[in-house]
Amino acid sequence: MFVPTDLHRHYVTKEELIDQANERPVRWLGPSLSTNDEVLRGAIGFLKVDNGLSVHYSNAEDLHDLKIESECGPRIGVSIFLEGEVSAYVGRYRIPMPTYDEKSHNWTPVMTVFAQTGIETFVRQARRGTRLKKVTLSISHEWLFSQFGPGDPSFVAFKDFAEEHLANLSWVPSPHAIGLAEQIIAAPRKSSFQYRLYITARVYGLLEEAFQHFTENRTQVAGGAPDSQDRHKLLAIETYLGQQRGHWVTADALSKAAGMSANTLQRLLTRTYGLSTSRFIRRFMLERSREALERDAVTISEAAFIAGYSSPANFSTAFKREFGLSPKKVM
Repeated sequence: MFVPTDLHRHYVTKEELIDQANERPVRWLGPSLSTNDEVLRGAIGFLKVDNGLSVHYSNAEDLHDLKIESECGPRIGVSIFLEGEVSAYVGRYRIPMPTYDEKSHNWTPVMTVFAQTGIETFVRQARRGTRLKKVTLSISHEWLFSQFGPGDPSFVAFKDFAEEHLANLSWVPSPHAIGLAEQIIAAPRKSSFQYRLYITARVYGLLEEAFQHFTENRTQVAGGAPDSQDRHKLLAIETYLGQQRGHWVTADALSKAAGMSANTLQRLLTRTYGLSTSRFIRRFMLERSREALERDAVTISEAAFIAGYSSPANFSTAFKREFGLSPKKVM
């Protein structure tokens, strides 16, 4: 689907959104809508570049509090999110989102490469008014391995990464990669052949950056899905944080409550979520406050208390930095 210049005059229906799944059946979890109802303002698109290589791109605003899920099989994913924030998970792995700078009113994009070796549930949840601008590449293991020549020194590193379930690496993309993603999103209307060439050239450019960054930084790759012992520890951590309100939880306090050293806790959270301890605490507490605003109709002062902020103004600033919209817009 072509992304028009005037996004405000283009709408995507429920049926069109489901069709973009491209052979991945979508479970529509809410809200209750007919197939012809408009669900996005803007546009989305999908293109199969090669057998085992496809691209999905979007520049659209959610018109409803939308939640969908689908099953996705083994693959290597490369994503570049330019603007906006939704809750998107592959199994337990939360896909990183851009961050918003309140002072400059700018988004800092994020690019991620991750591996998936088995079937997982993909879940996307967004609030009404959320605008998301992103490009996602999906790569089969067969396609990836077919690109390496005999004796290629990079093959072992890529193979080890691709065969570790939910291994991932994220970074701030280069201006060149951001430009390629922007061009994919705003691809000009041409003949089918020219359009495919235009998109394909830019897809390969994004792949080149992703694999170059991986080669240079593979020692920073976060591990895969947590084992049963780690899941028990993570549950205890989330239970403890869920009981806290009215004060800010420090990294030291959380490590003591979890019964582990600060370094061990940091390694666990980095391995599982790719987040530092302080970043994990802030996101967890702010997400609790967001749920309370959306579900329980609490006031902003009450939501600030839940998140551990004594000042509603400071809470609102942190909330908008985290989610890209003010607390008032989710009430």
